[in-house]
Amino acid sequence: MASMNILRNGWKILLSIAIGLAILMTVMYFVGWQNMFAEMVALGTLGIVSVLGNVVLSMTFWILCWWVILRSYGISLPLRSIIGARLAGYAVSYLTPTLYFGGEPVRAILVVGKSDAPTTRIFATIVVERFLGGLSMIVFILMGSFYALSSAEIPWEQRRLLALVIGFVTFWILVGLIDFAGNLKWISRTIRMLGRPFARWKNALERAANKVSETEDEVHFAFTKHWKGTLVAFLLQTVATFFVYTRPQFFFLFSAGLHFTVPQLSLIFSFTIVLSFFLWITPGGLGTAEAALVAVFALIVPAATSAGVVAYSLTFKLAESIFVAMGMVYVTKRGIQYMRSRADADDSAN
Repeated sequence: MASMNILRNGWKILLSIAIGLAILMTVMYFVGWQNMFAEMVALGTLGIVSVLGNVVLSMTFWILCWWVILRSYGISLPLRSIIGARLAGYAVSYLTPTLYFGGEPVRAILVVGKSDAPTTRIFATIVVERFLGGLSMIVFILMGSFYALSSAEIPWEQRRLLALVIGFVTFWILVGLIDFAGNLKWISRTIRMLGRPFARWKNALERAANKVSETEDEVHFAFTKHWKGTLVAFLLQTVATFFVYTRPQFFFLFSAGLHFTVPQLSLIFSFTIVLSFFLWITPGGLGTAEAALVAVFALIVPAATSAGVVAYSLTFKLAESIFVAMGMVYVTKRGIQYMRSRADADDSAN
């Protein structure tokens, strides 16, 4: 069960937390922890409600997106299971170095068996949901890249790096879109091709390729049979991404009275997403994200203090930790139920 794997790897999580805390303490030392807490206090009650509302709305639209995809595939699941599985997947992704896809297998495992739908169809809905998330991010990232590449204020080296990373991410998103929309099955074909140099695992790779091929068929249906539901889900995903995109405004408006322009928000979002691919090596990007954001804001919004940037990052982490805790409670509870059912089955067999 997924929760058992998390427990086995607990020491790795604890080690990464320790590393993240060490980096965070170093950052707080240089920016001044008193100044950082002062920025948090300056947020005020209305600001705290605003931050919480932003995170709640983001999560709500993410859940609605997956629910719409499930419904379009004819998969009926209890809303409680959908919410619980989505939060569990979010929590595992948040706590591991794989921000964008680490918890998705956990999400699938938690709902498989709760409907008559085959496992490959369940996985397909998750692949589609994550793929639409990538497309919605690309929309906002392209806005940011347009401003970044045309801005003389950003050094050429940084513009070139941003262009390379954005081009790389966009390329693979487009490859996936062409593959799934045309049902070209490049992924399953690649797995089958691996059976030639790795003849020892040919049978296992063939079985895996067959399962992946079924999932590719199901994902293809999202762009053909279920295109209306997919379009609605994409719009919901875009709204969720919009709330993430506007997070700096939600915080700094109340804490420092700053107003961000669209180019500033686009650049911050683009750099944040790009850096998260490389710096999400601690739970929640603890420490690494704060250090990177200080540099990003210094470049794009000099009026924002370093202490304010760290306060901004940690405040949203605290808000997100509520949902992380809910997800971990759910996955742990399901793990305990699974172990009890196995124990009862063993007792009845004996």
